[in-house]
Amino acid sequence: MCESVLAICLALAGCAAVAAGPVAVDVGHFLEKPGATSAYGVTEFEYNQNLAAVIATRLEADGVPVRLIGYKGEMADLYARAPQAEAAGGQFFLSVHHDSVKAEYQQTWLVDGKEQRYSEYARGFSLFVSRKNPRLAESLACASSIGAALRAAGLKPTPHHAEAAGIGRPWADETNGVYYYDNLVVLKTSTVPAVLLEAGVIVHPAEAIELATPERRALTASAVARGLAACGVTAAR
Repeated sequence: MCESVLAICLALAGCAAVAAGPVAVDVGHFLEKPGATSAYGVTEFEYNQNLAAVIATRLEADGVPVRLIGYKGEMADLYARAPQAEAAGGQFFLSVHHDSVKAEYQQTWLVDGKEQRYSEYARGFSLFVSRKNPRLAESLACASSIGAALRAAGLKPTPHHAEAAGIGRPWADETNGVYYYDNLVVLKTSTVPAVLLEAGVIVHPAEAIELATPERRALTASAVARGLAACGVTAAR
C-alpha cells in the first residue's frame, strides 16, 4: 500500500518537491485540556510536548526547518493551528499525540497512593489523515511512509481504532497503521499535507514507560524524519 500510494503521489505535480518551507510540528492538546492521562498519571500534553521537541530537533539536524505550534500549551483554539503553518510558508503539518482506549476497556489501580486508570487492551502507533484535506494524496503518502519507517524501526501499529467494538474508523493503509479521520480539525483545515501521529498508547502500563524514555522518543523521531524524507519533504535550500 505504501509504495502504490507514494507512486501516485509522486506523479502529482508538487508532491515530489514540496516547497522547502518549515515543517509545522504541532503539540497536541493544551494545558487546560491536556488530553488523555497515562497509566501513571502523566498528561498526554506532557508526552506530546517532549516528543515534539525531539522530532523538531531531529528534523532540524537533517536541515529541515521546523515551526513548533502550541509548544507552551497556550493554543486552545484548534482552528488557529493550521493557519500558523501556512502563514510561515509551511510544507507539511504533523500533529503529535499519544493514544488511549475507550473507558470500558480500562481498569483502576493505585500509583503512589493515587487511583489511576490503565488498560492492556491495545498498544502501538497509529496515523490519521482527513479526506477533507485538499492535499489528501500527499498526506496519505507521507502517513504511509512514516508508518513504514516506524515498522522498520521495530514498532507495531495498533488496530484498535478500526475494531467494531471500538470506534470503527476506516483503514487508509492497514499495513502501515494509517486511518481516515475526516473531521479532525487540524487535518481538515490544513491546506498543506497533514498527518496526525499517535505515537503509542499511554494507558498501557508497559508502553507508557517506554514512550517516556529518551530512546523511544529518539527512535520515533528518526522514523518520522526518514518517512518525511521518503515522501518528498525537503530540507532547506
